[in-house]
Amino acid sequence: MNLQPQRFLPVEVVFHPHWWHENYGICFDESFFFNPEVRVEQERRMRQALHDRFGDLGLGEKDAQPRPVIGPVHNALGFVVPAILGCQIEFADNASPQVIATDMTDEQILALEVPDITQANPMKEAIAMMDALERRFGYLEGDINWEGVQNIALYLRGNQLFVDYYENPALARRLLDVVKRTCLEVASYVRSRTGTTSITVNRTVGSVDPRLSLHSNCSVTMISNQMYEEFLLPHEQDLANRLQPYGIHHCGNNMEHVLEGFAKVRGCDFFDVGWGSDVARCRQALPEAWFNLRLSPVKLQECSAAEVRADVEDLLLASGPLQQASVCCINIDSGTPDDNIHAIYETVERYRRYGA
Repeated sequence: MNLQPQRFLPVEVVFHPHWWHENYGICFDESFFFNPEVRVEQERRMRQALHDRFGDLGLGEKDAQPRPVIGPVHNALGFVVPAILGCQIEFADNASPQVIATDMTDEQILALEVPDITQANPMKEAIAMMDALERRFGYLEGDINWEGVQNIALYLRGNQLFVDYYENPALARRLLDVVKRTCLEVASYVRSRTGTTSITVNRTVGSVDPRLSLHSNCSVTMISNQMYEEFLLPHEQDLANRLQPYGIHHCGNNMEHVLEGFAKVRGCDFFDVGWGSDVARCRQALPEAWFNLRLSPVKLQECSAAEVRADVEDLLLASGPLQQASVCCINIDSGTPDDNIHAIYETVERYRRYGA
């Protein structure tokens, strides 16, 4: 493992746009993502709000100043690559941007090519924003969520993709290849401008090793491990080869479902382990990897602080070496008690005192 964590046992929380809108009136319309002045001010407000509310936990920034953060690093939002490839996006004040599936025909897939991302919206808009911010500040930080290969293929093809795996595998492979190469173009371009690719995928990346590229495998829960190895593993390996250091995001409750395939990705040092997964079994198969242990935002909203402490402790005890672990909860919604956020951090801090 070649990761360079900033501290022992990192912990991060990320709040859902609904939480931000309900508590602080922040709107997630198109200007939030692409207007340079709005982008900088809203990100500054978010850092200040986190400090005012949870500064005792180390969140946010006291007297937050404007910074040229190109992507919403206090959210987990991915829509740019699907839009580049033809999906429509619907924005809302209090929700993540929604990708509208296209249900591409066979002919459309055969004609699909990797576009010039510098000329394709919304990436063209994002680049214009980057240019404006770099002129103003002299540097850039943050990145753009580049999503995941099968996730995006499903936006483009719909559930027909699963039929294609059996009845038209050549077409499925072509679509996956175009998506993979587009993801790679976006991630590589953003890295060339800011030095990172995936803090917008999961803020834990910034705490563990900002160089990490984290590939979103949310939808692999819908296929077998055999299908993963046959159709996705080659693309996963290519991304891992090109975007070192590399990690896999798995937010499903059954990472063990594709454990054999994940273990075959050479050079993968980091795994998001979804809530409900068999952490001990995953650790047995991946003894050297970094495990980012994900709590459930739904349960966090509903349970007591004592239950939160027990959940964090159970994850840490199952994860193996604590020097290869972190804890996070992503997309925490409004109505979640602040005491439960404190419970996460207080439990992690107790284990920090114990040491590895």
